[in-house]
Amino acid sequence: MKNTLLILLSIILLSCSKTPTKNTKENFDFDWKFYAGDIENVEKSNFDDSKWRTVNLPHDWSIEGNFSKNNPSFSRGGWLPTGKVAYRKTFTVPSTDKNKRIVIYFDGAYRNSEVYINGKLLGKRPFGYIAFYYDMTEHINFGKENVITVKLDNSKQPGSRWYTGTGIYRHVHLITTNKLYIPVWGNYIVANKIKNSKAEINVETTVKNDFDTNENIDISVSIFNEAGKLITSKKESKAISKNESIKHKSILTVENPTLWDINNPYQYSIRTEIIQNNKIVYTETTKTGIRTLTFNHTEGFKLNGKTVKLKGVCLHHDGGPLGAAVHKRTIERQLEKLREMGCNSVRTAHNPFSEEFLNICDEMGFLVMNEAFDEWERPKQPATTQNGKKQKITVHKYAHLFKKWAAKDLEDFILRDRNHPSVIMWSIGNEIDQMRDETGIAIGKRLVDIVHKFDYRPATNGVHGYWDMKRPNQEAAATSDIYGYNYIKQDRMDWEREQFPNVMAVITEHESAQSFYPRSTYLYGKQKEQWWNKLNYKYDDAYKWVEKRDIRGEAGMEAWRLVKESPFLMGMFIWTGWDYIGETIPFGWPARSSSFAPIDLAGFPKDGYYFYQSQWSNKPMVHIFPHWNLEGMEGKKVSVYSYTNGDEVELFQDGKSLGKQKNNTEKVEYQTWNVVYKPGELKAISYKNGKIIAEKMVKTAGKPSKIKIETRRTKMNANGQDLIYVECTILDKNGNEVPTANNLLKFNVEGAAIISGVANGDNMGLEPFKAKQRTAFNGKCLAIIQSTQKAGNIKLSITSKGLESTTINFKSN
Repeated sequence: MKNTLLILLSIILLSCSKTPTKNTKENFDFDWKFYAGDIENVEKSNFDDSKWRTVNLPHDWSIEGNFSKNNPSFSRGGWLPTGKVAYRKTFTVPSTDKNKRIVIYFDGAYRNSEVYINGKLLGKRPFGYIAFYYDMTEHINFGKENVITVKLDNSKQPGSRWYTGTGIYRHVHLITTNKLYIPVWGNYIVANKIKNSKAEINVETTVKNDFDTNENIDISVSIFNEAGKLITSKKESKAISKNESIKHKSILTVENPTLWDINNPYQYSIRTEIIQNNKIVYTETTKTGIRTLTFNHTEGFKLNGKTVKLKGVCLHHDGGPLGAAVHKRTIERQLEKLREMGCNSVRTAHNPFSEEFLNICDEMGFLVMNEAFDEWERPKQPATTQNGKKQKITVHKYAHLFKKWAAKDLEDFILRDRNHPSVIMWSIGNEIDQMRDETGIAIGKRLVDIVHKFDYRPATNGVHGYWDMKRPNQEAAATSDIYGYNYIKQDRMDWEREQFPNVMAVITEHESAQSFYPRSTYLYGKQKEQWWNKLNYKYDDAYKWVEKRDIRGEAGMEAWRLVKESPFLMGMFIWTGWDYIGETIPFGWPARSSSFAPIDLAGFPKDGYYFYQSQWSNKPMVHIFPHWNLEGMEGKKVSVYSYTNGDEVELFQDGKSLGKQKNNTEKVEYQTWNVVYKPGELKAISYKNGKIIAEKMVKTAGKPSKIKIETRRTKMNANGQDLIYVECTILDKNGNEVPTANNLLKFNVEGAAIISGVANGDNMGLEPFKAKQRTAFNGKCLAIIQSTQKAGNIKLSITSKGLESTTINFKSN
């Protein structure tokens, strides 16, 4: 028995000797104290914050407020409150860490942040979308309490062209390392070279020595596959002087690599270790995907040698009813629904997104145009509609910061994101005013030079003004590697190709094939007049703007036709993939969110969603609209439209065929029938090569009777941050969707979860998002439940007057 214990002890000691010294990246999101308002001396260690509210991060204060015309954020900011806020967190660093290095890392805080530790200013960062960090080591009270304070100022309004949120709305981490370490963003991995079935992986590692003595170290770089199997490794010895840093380059080869692509986003893990005296003192693991990116002026974009059209969407950063607060599940759900639409790429409009977003794009196989700025040195004056009249206002966002901060912000943006395989190009701007004249030449060159200094991928710029032959300034546009065309039409594209045949090109932004009217809103005759009369606008600019984009959004269809028929165009990014808070044009109050997208703010698809699905997806489908509850239209003709990826569609009314129509899948087409409305049933059947591939039916529904629940998950993590989205649809007694229902739904949760938000997709609904009830909009409603830090069972009950109540059970582990 004694010998057995000695053997076991020897095994344990041997195992421990090979275990890396643990440098940690600790989640620092929980138990912050929060105060909304301007208050003095909050940064002092002895400030009394006991009466402040306790919140967990990510946290957006603005989304908790009520919509009001008096809020200075105005329509561009979604009429929600903004201002000055402060956060404080008390924590202890054990005395055993006194020889270590302590860093605080923020992935983003909106905006004008000032960070203090124990009353000492660590630094300021005005740009609300950029990640930043501070070394706190010299100010830490080891073995005692420490207080970190964050002051934010989002009071100058209107502060953006869209909703920003206010607060520490992304994750925060506390990083503890040895004093021989790799700095934040200090590993750079290039996995873009493949030849003869061999991939060359270049790893450039910055190592810093904070000791007061010179040190000899080994740097080990290892590559593991997704199963955790070691593929290859390399170790080299280095000398590093006291208080100095070095850059070490390793080149490793992977035989017959599994490539990262949109259908199989395979990722390898790169482990970098610093070894001193045969002991691992620092270790860092970074995921990467091996793939090749090729850009060409005739063949567009190629991924791993194969042409890929960018079937893209522009996204803003907010999560709808959760505001700007970043949640992994929110991003996953957005990208899942976009993937089902056929989307394969995203443009981060128009600012750096969260780390979580890019991690999920890596995991799901999305391609990313990673964008840095919406303004350079001149502030923008975007359009709004006030009382129905189109007017411009000035926003106070980034222009006043550009000269001082642009180089630093762009550099940090690239350093943080350049290891992501999903990122295929960088965008240095969007609709920049200075691109219209010669002032854009020097700035554009300076920004592109920064991109080229830190990464191999090309730079583009979403240039504004392609409907005007005098804009942009062509020398300014030429500073980018890839020309980014915003809202370009066929005639201007023809001119561009004639003048600049060797230019690489992408449509950075174009309108979507979607009506401006809210989801499932179909208006005819007096109904349309009554709908607009409720808005009570004095002027008709808004009405004309909305009506110019018809029910199908044909200008968006034409944009995709241009891309589909132009091999040199890499693809396009529609404005937008998902509705977002703010930028309510072409509407004014009471609209508080956009209506551009084929998916509404709650995540429910609109008709345009199915147009893109018919063009971008190979999964058999057919869609028809409008719905068939068109009260008041009896005996009148109604245009019925169809989208499909079949080659023929047949429409039936109450079982009688109204005829077949062809659909050329090589082109951009849809089908139309003029149908005399009467309550009943419409059915579309799609064929391919004479065989049925898909069907879609709409019926005239009766009175609301019950609630159907749909959710993509029934389990979540008990980490206090996971989410489950519960989609509710109101049905009649026969199980038909009631597309006009507006019943008030009440939500009650029992167990290990809370209700985090509610929504319905109505861009003019002024009910608060942080609530336990919501009026359905056109038959649909959404509730979001969030886990606590306790595991257990969860029961969600949904009730509504006159409807059958329903429940659903979940589990949190």
